[in-house]
Amino acid sequence: MTRTSGAALSVAVIILSTGCISTGGPRHPAGAAAHVHGGAKPRQIDEAIPRNSTALFHDDDALFSYVKRYGLPQTIARLSELEEGGHGDCHQPAHKSGRYAYELYGVDTFGDARLECHVGGLHGAIEAYFRDHGTADLPQEARQICGTGRDPFFASQCFHGIGHGLMAATDYELPAALKGCDRLEQGGDSCYTGVFMENIVGGLAGHHDGAAPSKFVNGDPQYPCSIVETKYKSSCYLLQTSRMIQLFGPQFPKIAAACNDAPADQRGFCFQSMGRDVGGLHRNDAAGAIRACDSAPAGVGRSACIAGAVQDLFWDASGEKIVLQFCRSVTDAEGKRSCYDTIIGRASSILPADGRTEFCRLTEEPYRSQCTTALRQ
Repeated sequence: MTRTSGAALSVAVIILSTGCISTGGPRHPAGAAAHVHGGAKPRQIDEAIPRNSTALFHDDDALFSYVKRYGLPQTIARLSELEEGGHGDCHQPAHKSGRYAYELYGVDTFGDARLECHVGGLHGAIEAYFRDHGTADLPQEARQICGTGRDPFFASQCFHGIGHGLMAATDYELPAALKGCDRLEQGGDSCYTGVFMENIVGGLAGHHDGAAPSKFVNGDPQYPCSIVETKYKSSCYLLQTSRMIQLFGPQFPKIAAACNDAPADQRGFCFQSMGRDVGGLHRNDAAGAIRACDSAPAGVGRSACIAGAVQDLFWDASGEKIVLQFCRSVTDAEGKRSCYDTIIGRASSILPADGRTEFCRLTEEPYRSQCTTALRQ
């Protein structure tokens, strides 16, 4: 994720590819173990798990079985289908599937990463990589994992995933993980956001629903953003409302008030974080998301919330029509401008070149001309 100034405050996202892209079935290297990592009891493997299984969304053994039989790309595709069918947010099971795929297939997993489920498969695989390898050769390892030259969208999420892995590798010592990000030759800002996200969700340690293993969470909605060095604060606030939801529940008036209590130069980032959470909780409900963003103060705060909400819906080309309809539904002039600025910026990384003309044709004026100019470059 990257930071930009102004109302849009858009966050970039991407996928990773290293090694060979799978062109057939999943790879099964000799000796691939069907065990929980770390020597725990063997998994209950269902060798005949069906391609249309629903059990993988909530059952870890079923998820492992699915990854083993069908590979990571099909697993992420199936999790995404189940999310669309109302089973919940697929990001966390995608994280697990990435870890399982790494256990089974090693570094070849990185070439199988996909955009769906907010790139959770990639993040999980990177976490598992650093769990196994540590961080002694971090700059070189980052070049191997993220330095594919694919595109900036891809690289940003790769470095974000490294941030998740660094938290686990440092036993959730937030300052040490952030210093690890500083050792990278590029992608530091994206790495910071991975660190702060992992601090909140504790995904690699298997802790969710507010039970983060980190000591850098408490009842203060501004913490740890209030105690980190200045250069890390904006990355912290880009994730902080996910912690606020753990504290307050999805009560966006309370969250907006907490964002308004942030330092003045960090409020836009906090409101963008709120928008990301709004988008996740109001998926396929543009009207509900826009109403939730109305809790933010008019002006930059509300526009940042709209930008965060719409960017959360546009991770791959399948979100094109959804985000166009979302922006049409925004009535506030400043919010609408922020909405279109965000999706036009993301379209340049997400949409194939032959799909951009139609995308721009479907935008409203005066943004159609802006879109055509931006996506022609």
